[in-house]
Amino acid sequence: MAEEKMSEVTKILIAFVCVMITGGVIIATSGVSNEQKASNAVLTHYSNMSRIAQYQCPKAILKHTGEKAYMVSNSESDKETYVTLSYEGTETFSKASCSIDRLGKVTQVLVDGKEML
Repeated sequence: MAEEKMSEVTKILIAFVCVMITGGVIIATSGVSNEQKASNAVLTHYSNMSRIAQYQCPKAILKHTGEKAYMVSNSESDKETYVTLSYEGTETFSKASCSIDRLGKVTQVLVDGKEML
């Protein structure tokens, strides 16, 4: 009887090891394709540019108008080289927009159609 239990335990251990090896082989052979890596890189870069723009643009508009820009009314981008955010003002300006480049530098500030930077 002890031999039968050892035999069952051994079978279970062998089955477990086989399942783990099969899983390891499946994971090792199913890597991320270069297209998926490139797509992920573009999305990550665009996300970072947008985040930087949401931080830098209100500061640039405040510097040129004296009014803090809160809510983005429009966003425009080619997802690689620039992000432009537009804002609606209430007191000192009616419309303002701010553009940043891929390095996070503010490249343009427009307030009511007049270029400030």
